[in-house]
Amino acid sequence: MHFSIRPLDAASDADIAQYAALDVAMDEALYGGHEVCTLEQWRAALTDSPYYRSRRWVAVAEPFEGGEVIVGSAAVFLAQEENLETIGAHAAVHPDFRGHGIGTALVEEALIPAIRASGRALVESYGEIPASGDPDDPTLPVHRLARRLGIERRNLAVCRVLPLPLEEPLLTSLQEEAEERVGDHRVEVWFDEVPEEHLADYGTLLRQIELDEPDEDVEHEPAEYTPERIRANERRRRDAGKQAIIAVAIAPDGSFVGNSEVHLQKEPGTTLAFQENTLVMPEHRGRRLGLALKVATHRLLRERAPGLRAVVTWNSHVNPWMIGINEKLGYEIAYRELALQGRPAL
Repeated sequence: MHFSIRPLDAASDADIAQYAALDVAMDEALYGGHEVCTLEQWRAALTDSPYYRSRRWVAVAEPFEGGEVIVGSAAVFLAQEENLETIGAHAAVHPDFRGHGIGTALVEEALIPAIRASGRALVESYGEIPASGDPDDPTLPVHRLARRLGIERRNLAVCRVLPLPLEEPLLTSLQEEAEERVGDHRVEVWFDEVPEEHLADYGTLLRQIELDEPDEDVEHEPAEYTPERIRANERRRRDAGKQAIIAVAIAPDGSFVGNSEVHLQKEPGTTLAFQENTLVMPEHRGRRLGLALKVATHRLLRERAPGLRAVVTWNSHVNPWMIGINEKLGYEIAYRELALQGRPAL
């Protein structure tokens, strides 16, 4: 098969439509569902922000009836406020076109030159591996590409998918279980944005998530989530057509001690949502607040998005507390994910 590597043309409707089709094919293969976005929503999602910049490439197969077809993609991500030594790298190949050297070409022709040009020393990437088997098997495609980039395993996470809809008796049972321990704490739900008066406190929760994440040997500098950054992220999310269901745990003294977010695309036909984060502050753990928060968001998914077929979440394999909550809800293992980092001499 003949293919070539070139930059993604974000001004081209044809490029964006095929880029979206590649994303749908990947999500259906991994999760059994997908998001629906308009071309402008896709452009908004791909636009740089004050906090992150990216460059993107596509692998194009030709000739096909009707013209070229995007069969793979690559991207680099550069944080602008923290992790200034790090460059994120990603490559993906359409499930129907694997085994033709497309991933290798994306690494060689797009990612490695971009990493060199960035001047950043720490390279970071993520890759899927089967749910069973040896995560250090050197024959896995993710390890072959990692060796070319000069990076290695730093953490092992598990991706789980929850089939929807959830039955009301299960949600009721889990809510009752949580209420046995939450005491005078309560859960409040917001939609799409954080109330103005709570921006600073919510930023503290978001930073704590990064501080607490059990990610083994991954090198990562937690972000400062200022009110301005939270609002910028909300605008970006809205422009991309997404809505957020945000649950917060509130202590008896009125302080915010936990949160959980689920993001979903608003466009009709969307069947997939993503669990973004769940946190309980250290001094308030052991009260089943994490379970209460997730029950609150997942109950609202039944009401606001009845067409969803699945929710996706990730947990480090050394996070048994959240894994236990997810298993109570019915999340099932889809695959495992390697976090890879290194300082290669490319």
